[in-house]
Amino acid sequence: MEFQNVTVIGAGLMGSGIAYVTAVSGRNVTIVDQEQQFVDAGMSKIKDQIKDGINRGKMSPHEGQQLSQRFKSTVNLEEAVADSDLVIEAVFENMEVKKKIFSDLSKFTKSECILASNTSTLSITEIASVTEKPDKVVGLHFFSPVAAMKLVEIIKGDKTADSTMNQIEAFSDTIGKTSVRCSDSPGFIVNRIVIPLLNEAVKLLDSGGVTAEDIDKACVLGLNFPVGPLTLADYTGIDIALAGLQTLEREFGSCYKPSDTLVKMVEDGKLGMKTKEGFYKY
Repeated sequence: MEFQNVTVIGAGLMGSGIAYVTAVSGRNVTIVDQEQQFVDAGMSKIKDQIKDGINRGKMSPHEGQQLSQRFKSTVNLEEAVADSDLVIEAVFENMEVKKKIFSDLSKFTKSECILASNTSTLSITEIASVTEKPDKVVGLHFFSPVAAMKLVEIIKGDKTADSTMNQIEAFSDTIGKTSVRCSDSPGFIVNRIVIPLLNEAVKLLDSGGVTAEDIDKACVLGLNFPVGPLTLADYTGIDIALAGLQTLEREFGSCYKPSDTLVKMVEDGKLGMKTKEGFYKY
């Protein structure tokens, strides 16, 4: 099996989900984050997923135990990636943070190791520019919840090798995902469409005379969406949506300017489900 040893950087909602589906495919997975409390929280999420799988009859207790044994965790990046065949970065949408990580990965990983970013909006070409092997850098954007969402976007930077794209496409198949190839354009495919939709939904809410519930209901019943845009933002994180809009605004201008309400919600710490309050209370 290609990419037998995979490291996931970032133990949050996305990172723990990516680690889980990768381990389910039979691979060894190391999770790394900057603080032990983040690592512990991520491992707790994974244990909950395994327990849920056992309770739902998707795996036996023995299979769950075997799956648990495929995980390792650490706060030491160099140690985490030393033997990795594939590294998937899944940290917050901040270009400088990601570039620092990829600069370090360029020094710490084997020459043949592929470096993937789960960025939802940022330039793969720019991220790759700080590495010594930009041909091995690729975008691999998952969607939340990772275990349930079938799509991944594979993004080709200016110097990403075709062989790297092919290897990541094959990897995506083995973890049960359907992939689409994207150019290195801000927002790629899905977020280029969905994030502005969310912004318009918030502006509509601000205008008055309509509730969050009715906006979401209209999108579910009128557009056949599985969930409405405000519910989706609460689930994925309002801070993530704001960061995406800010990226689009920088690249394409004021037509993507974030709603003042989105900015204030992030300033007030109302980020959705993870803080128990967003457009709805939890």
